[in-house]
Amino acid sequence: MKATLTLTEKPTFGSEARRLRIACFLTQQNLADRAGISREQVDLLEHNYPVPLDSKRRIFRELWSIKTKK
Repeated sequence: MKATLTLTEKPTFGSEARRLRIACFLTQQNLADRAGISREQVDLLEHNYPVPLDSKRRIFRELWSIKTKK
C-alpha cells in the first residue's frame, strides 16, 4: 500500500512570503530590516494574522526585488 500526499490548500500570502524569504536565504529579522518594519510584522504575515497593507507591500516589494536580481 502506497502513502500519497496531496495538497488541497491554496497558498496564502503568508505561506508565499515565507517561501520567498527562505528561497532568498533571509531570516525574518533580515527581511524586516530591509523592508523597514518590525520582525513581528513579518512573523504575523507568515502566520496569516492581520498586518497593515503598507507592511505587506514593503515585505513583498523587498522579496521580489531580491528575487529578480538573482
